[in-house]
Amino acid sequence: MKEELTKIEEIIVYPNEIKTSNIQELMEALFVKLKNRVDNYIGDYPTFIEPVYLEDNVKIGDDVLLGPNVYVGANSEIPNYVEISNTIIFDNVKIGENFKLENCIVAKNSSFNFKNLNMKNSVLIGVANLKTELQNIGF
Repeated sequence: MKEELTKIEEIIVYPNEIKTSNIQELMEALFVKLKNRVDNYIGDYPTFIEPVYLEDNVKIGDDVLLGPNVYVGANSEIPNYVEISNTIIFDNVKIGENFKLENCIVAKNSSFNFKNLNMKNSVLIGVANLKTELQNIGF
């Protein structure tokens, strides 16, 4: 699992050079190996559809649905009213309320400080205070 995560993280470091076909293949390879680990989060009582893997110190808000096939990196924050499926969220990520992410990758140290986003098949990168500032690459 760590090998696939490392490869994906290396691919998305340079957003202008992303080869989208490689991303989908690596995500599928990761999800096959994904095991359930949901006992170490901080916060309310989310709904999990296995497999969901949470690294340490993940903060989860109210009315959150995670899964299937979700990996959330350490020190990440998932606030209220969020739905995430078939998605990889790397370390130190903060997303906004009322986000729906399907088949997405969120780059390490990203922060999205706004509400209401519905995104599919995209790599999300950087810091955005408004939806119009969001840097995303579709695949």
